[in-house]
Amino acid sequence: MDVALLIGALILGFVMARLNVLPTTWSKGVRVIGLLSLLVLLFAMGLSLGTNSDLMTALPTLGFKALILSVGTVFGSVFLVWLVTLVRRPAK
Repeated sequence: MDVALLIGALILGFVMARLNVLPTTWSKGVRVIGLLSLLVLLFAMGLSLGTNSDLMTALPTLGFKALILSVGTVFGSVFLVWLVTLVRRPAK
């Protein structure tokens, strides 16, 4: 149910933006609200992770694996963006 609600909210926001339901003067306010919401979400996640005693005890063993996973994710994302831009680039 939670995932369906999140996806529904995302789709609703996308459709409203594409149909220009909101006035264009609200665009700056929407950006600020989005940024503030993201900051609150990241703060709450940090609190949740910081108070999780199981995670804190397992962190030394998980640290290297997490580093490898995150570096691989970043390099993979950069590679795929490079590949897509290379394929979609118009010929000169």
